[in-house]
Amino acid sequence: MLHLWFEPWAEGLAFPPGMLVELRARSELEGKLELDVTPERTAIYGWSGSTLQVLANGDLIQSFDQAVPVALTSLSTKENITLLFGAPPMPTPEEGSEWRKRPWWRFWE
Repeated sequence: MLHLWFEPWAEGLAFPPGMLVELRARSELEGKLELDVTPERTAIYGWSGSTLQVLANGDLIQSFDQAVPVALTSLSTKENITLLFGAPPMPTPEEGSEWRKRPWWRFWE
């Protein structure tokens, strides 16, 4: 399984082996996605002003349309999120292919 965590949107998705996953990030501000790779999951961090679309085998799976807020400091999004909230979560073995974490502020879904 490929476990991806998206910041600062605080949401995770899991993809089975053999699936082609494409990330499309856009912003009027120059920047690039940052990655934090561990054996358990990969965290993807947008940059100031960016939005992100996640496609699997060519189909749109998730769209993060809320742009990343413009940073108040010279720190990267990854550094800001880690400083404020700590490292992204790791999937547990029980979650396996059903790993889909929701942000704390969307528990009512």
